Amino acid sequence: MKHAILPLLCLTLAGCQPNASIEPQSPIDQLVAGIALTSFPDRVINFDLQVSNRNPECTPLSALQHAIDSCSLLGGGMVDVAPGEYLLGGPLNLKSNVNLHLQEGACLKFSGRADDFLPVVLTRFEGTELYGHSPMVYAQHQYNVAITGQGVIDGQAGVEMAAWGYDGVTEGGGNALHGEPGVRPEVPFVNQLRQMGEELTPLPQRVFAEGTKLRPTCVELLGCSRVLLEGITIKDSPFWTIHPLYCDNVIVRGVTIDSHFPNNDGCDPESSSNVLIEDCLFRCGDDAVAIKSGRDADGRRVGRPSENIVVRRCDFQSECNGLCIGSEMSGGVQNVWMDSIKIGTVKNALYFKSNRDRGGFIRGIHVSNVNIEKAFGAILRFETNYFGYHGGNYQAQYEDFDISHVHAGEAEGYAIFYDGNDEKPIRRIAVDDFHVGQAPHPWYLYRTEDCTFTHSTVAGQPIPEHPDESPERQTCDVW
Repeated sequence: MKHAILPLLCLTLAGCQPNASIEPQSPIDQLVAGIALTSFPDRVINFDLQVSNRNPECTPLSALQHAIDSCSLLGGGMVDVAPGEYLLGGPLNLKSNVNLHLQEGACLKFSGRADDFLPVVLTRFEGTELYGHSPMVYAQHQYNVAITGQGVIDGQAGVEMAAWGYDGVTEGGGNALHGEPGVRPEVPFVNQLRQMGEELTPLPQRVFAEGTKLRPTCVELLGCSRVLLEGITIKDSPFWTIHPLYCDNVIVRGVTIDSHFPNNDGCDPESSSNVLIEDCLFRCGDDAVAIKSGRDADGRRVGRPSENIVVRRCDFQSECNGLCIGSEMSGGVQNVWMDSIKIGTVKNALYFKSNRDRGGFIRGIHVSNVNIEKAFGAILRFETNYFGYHGGNYQAQYEDFDISHVHAGEAEGYAIFYDGNDEKPIRRIAVDDFHVGQAPHPWYLYRTEDCTFTHSTVAGQPIPEHPDESPERQTCDVW
C-alpha cells in the first residue's frame, strides 16, 4: 500500500509547483474576478402584448409586475418580454432572482407624469436621503436581479418632470446642468431638502410627495446585491439614468444611454462597492460616469464609501463632463480603476470635484489609456472649490492617484488644473505619458504635495517633473 501511495503523492506535489507560463492577474482583473455574478433558474415566463391586454381590468404595468412577482415567488428565472410597445405608466419594481429580459423591439414606455410615481420610496436626491417620487424602475433590498436584452426603457421625462430642471430663462428653456440660481421649479424643494440634510432632520420627516418637484432617477437599485444590467438602451430619464445606491456586486455591461435632459448623468454608483461598468455608450446631458457617496452632513452621517469600482472600454459622448468622482462624495471614494475610455468633446474630461462642505476623501484612483477629443475647461482637473459652497469647514482629501497613457487633442482652458488648499493639500498624484495637443494654460498647481509628471507634454513642450506652484489661486469657470 505504501508503494501505491507514493507515486500519487509525488504527482500531487508536482502539480502544486508554480507554472511559470501563467501570468499574474492585474489589479483590475483581480477586482473583476471577485464580483459575485447573477445566476437564474431555467424557468421562463413569456410576456407579450396579448398577455398584457388579455384582462381588460389589468393594465400592462400590473400584468408585467405580476409576471415579475410570480417568477420571484416561484424561485426565480426569466421574464421574457416580446417585441412591442408597453405603456406602463409607472413604476416597475424588480424582485429577487428575476432576470427581466427585453427582446430587441421591446420598449417599456413610462408616462413621465409625476403623480404616476407615487407613493414615495426611500432614495437619495443629489446625495441626501429622503422619501420621494419613485424611480421608474426600482428595486429595494433585492438579491440577484437583472435587466438584459436589446430592448429599450423610455422614461419620457419630457412629458413633465424634466422641466423641473430647466431655468426657463436661457434660450430654448435653459439647461440648468449646474444648479446655478434661476427660476427652476425644483429649486425651493432642493433647498428644503439640503437644509434637512444639513440639520440631520429625521428621515421620516423628509417626505417629498404630491405637489413637490424633485426629479427621480430612471433605474435605481437600492441596497441590492448581485445586479446585472446588460445590453439595454435607456432614454429620456428625468434625472440620473442608472443609480446603484448602497449596492454590492453590480455589473453594467454593454448598455446605451441616450438621454439629454438636465442632470442626465449616465451611470452614478453611489455608496456602492464591487462595481463593473464596461463596454457602454453614454450619450447623455450631464456627466457620463460620476462616482458618488453622499452629500455634506447627511453623507457623513451615513458614512458609506464607494469602493472597488472598474470603468473600462466605454465611449463617452456626454454633453457635460467625462469621468468624474463627486461632487457628492462625503462618504469617501477609494480603489477605482478607469481604463480604455474614449471621451469626445466635454466640459472637463477627468474631473475630481468637491468643496469645503463635503468632507470625505478620494484616494487610490488609477486612470489609464484614455483618449480625449476636447475639453472646454480642463483635461485633468482636481477641484476642491466646487460651486454651491455654503460655509462648511470639511475639506476633502485627494491622495494617491496614478494617471497614465492619456492623449487629448485640445483644451480651451487648462491642460492640468490642481486646485488644492492649505488644510489638506492635493498629494501623491503621479502622472505619466500624458499629452495634450494644445491648451492656453498648460498647468496650474495650487497647494499640492509630491505631485509628479513624467514623459508628459502640452503642445509638444515637456511638463516639468515638479512644476512650480501658482502663488495665487486661479479659477476655471467651466463646471
